[in-house]
Amino acid sequence: MGSLFHLESEPCWVRLLYFNDQPEPWSIDGAAIAATDAASDNDLSWQRVTFCQRGADRDPLLVEASEMYRLEMPANTRDPGQPVLMFSDWVALSARPRKDGGPGYLLQVRTYAAGRQRYSPSVGMPDPSLGRLCGGFVADGDATCPPWTCDARPSDRIFACYGLQYISPVAGATVIGIGDSIMHSSCTAGELSGFGVRACALLSRPDRPVSYVSEGFPGRNSLGYCVNGAWGITHLSPQIALIQTWSQNEEWSAAAADLAFSRAMALAELARRRDCVPILTTAAPVFARDPGPERHRRANIDRVRAAGARGIAVLDLDALWGTGAEPNAYRGDMGCGDFMHPSDKGCQMAGKALAEIIARLLD
Repeated sequence: MGSLFHLESEPCWVRLLYFNDQPEPWSIDGAAIAATDAASDNDLSWQRVTFCQRGADRDPLLVEASEMYRLEMPANTRDPGQPVLMFSDWVALSARPRKDGGPGYLLQVRTYAAGRQRYSPSVGMPDPSLGRLCGGFVADGDATCPPWTCDARPSDRIFACYGLQYISPVAGATVIGIGDSIMHSSCTAGELSGFGVRACALLSRPDRPVSYVSEGFPGRNSLGYCVNGAWGITHLSPQIALIQTWSQNEEWSAAAADLAFSRAMALAELARRRDCVPILTTAAPVFARDPGPERHRRANIDRVRAAGARGIAVLDLDALWGTGAEPNAYRGDMGCGDFMHPSDKGCQMAGKALAEIIARLLD
């Protein structure tokens, strides 16, 4: 499988991120990357990706020569919403200016896993609102080593890696969004992008690229997203962490709401210790038809707003999306119709509000 990535700034170092959310182990049998000057697969200077550190995080300055081209992915012993995450080694890269004069830089990635083909369950349609789309292809056999040739077929529902991270000579910022399907926005029409990546796309520019890492996952509760969010903050070193403070996937009780808030605050403290600025979100207005659990959600919102009054950054989704009634509910054009998730318009509004917060934090 292969993917064409559009990077806003020049890459000097690149590493790939893989995951396993299944209870059985499997392996990445090969991977390769190539800087390209056009959206094609011809005449590229491919480099094989190594896994000398066996998926562990490692400073690029300490990368050693290696011929370890295979990565063993261990079984995931937790629920699917908390996948095992592993890195390739960092690869030094010389970017190539685009032939068409377009902005940014293009990078091709290939991954080969014998006998496996993993499809993304929540891809949906390409999101034209971002203005930056990637392309994908699939092919039979291993094209991650010489002679590199393959008979590729287009496919936009499969990706060569779970994500990638790159180092650029241009100073930028990384934002990580941590939460459940509200953060992921998996129920927007066509499953278009959520408010986190939209905010970063609004702010990002060649002289200050702003990247987004999605740690939103449908069905997670606060334990799931805080555990994986802590891993992301620790290993990806983002500048900003957007943290959901409550999930409708919790037990609907005061004790569960208190625990979700406490976990979010512990994650915010971890972020601060690692020079990452936390932004808390208020709980979305999901209990329009359930006045009982609404009081626990309201208590959570009051605590988040109180934290905001003491100086922590807050994205108030309850105020942005809700009618303001008791119990609160999505305004007609802010919700997607299931009483739980935002619409495309709701994500657009929240993206603009979040972009303003991030801009203040970066300036």
